[in-house]
Amino acid sequence: MQNHFYVITWPDVLVSLVFIAVTFGVMRYWKIGLEKTLLIGTARTFIQLTLMGFILSFIFKQEHWYFMVGLLVLMILIASYEGYHRQKLPIPYYYLILTGSLGVTVVIVLGTILKFIMDVQPWFYPFAMIPIAGMIIGNGLNSMTLTANRFIAEMKHRENEIETLLSLGAPVRIAVHNCLVEAIRAALIPNINGLMTVGLVQLPGMMTGQILAGIDPLIAVRYQIMIMYMWITTATLANVISLAFIYRQFFTPASQLRLKLLRQAE
Repeated sequence: MQNHFYVITWPDVLVSLVFIAVTFGVMRYWKIGLEKTLLIGTARTFIQLTLMGFILSFIFKQEHWYFMVGLLVLMILIASYEGYHRQKLPIPYYYLILTGSLGVTVVIVLGTILKFIMDVQPWFYPFAMIPIAGMIIGNGLNSMTLTANRFIAEMKHRENEIETLLSLGAPVRIAVHNCLVEAIRAALIPNINGLMTVGLVQLPGMMTGQILAGIDPLIAVRYQIMIMYMWITTATLANVISLAFIYRQFFTPASQLRLKLLRQAE
C-alpha cells in the first residue's frame, strides 16, 4: 500500500471547531462555568500555534550554527523563567538552578542524539535540533518543578527525622537522603508508567503524527522508542542535578536546617 500525505487546509481546521461546539454545549447545559475559559483557550490555541508555524518556518531556513545555539539558549532561559514564576518557591537561586540544570541536561541528551544516534549533518540542522530540544526542555522542566515541590513536602514531613540525624552527626546529604529519593521517585513514576503502557493503551503523539504524515510505521516506531528513552533520561538527569543544588539551600554552612526558609514554602 502506498503511503499518502494528507494535507489539512485552513477550512478543514475551521471544521474541527465542531469539537469545541460540542464541548461548549455540554458546559452550558450542565452550567459548569468554564465556557468563557474554553473560548479564550480555543482562540489562544489558534493564534499561538499559527504564529509558531510562521516562526518555525523562518527558523528552519536559517543555516548558521550560532543562530541555532542562541535560539537554544533563549528557549532554556524562557522555560526556566516560566518554571520559576509559576511556582514561586522560596528557594535561593532557584532560577539559576533551573537554568543550569536544564542547560547541562540539554547538552548531554541533545548532543548524544544528534551526534551518536541520528548522526545529524550538520549538527545544528534545525529540523532535528529544535523539535528534540523542545521536548527535552519541556519534559525536564516539568519533572524538575514536580521534584522540587515533592522534595519540600518531604522535608516538612521529615523535619524531626532530619534534625535528629543532624544532631547525631550525620552529614546533610545523609540526613535528607530519604527526601531526595522520594522526590525523584515521584517525578519518575509518570515516565516509568509511560514506558510500561506505550503501544498498549495509546499511540504517542509524535508517532501518530509521523504516521499521518505518511512515514513508514516502523520508522515512526524507532523514533518513538528513542524519544521514550530520551524522556526518562532527561527527567533523571534534570532531577538529580537540580536537587544536588536545591537541598543545600535549606541548610546553613554549619549544617543547620533553615526552618524559616522551609516554612515559607506553601
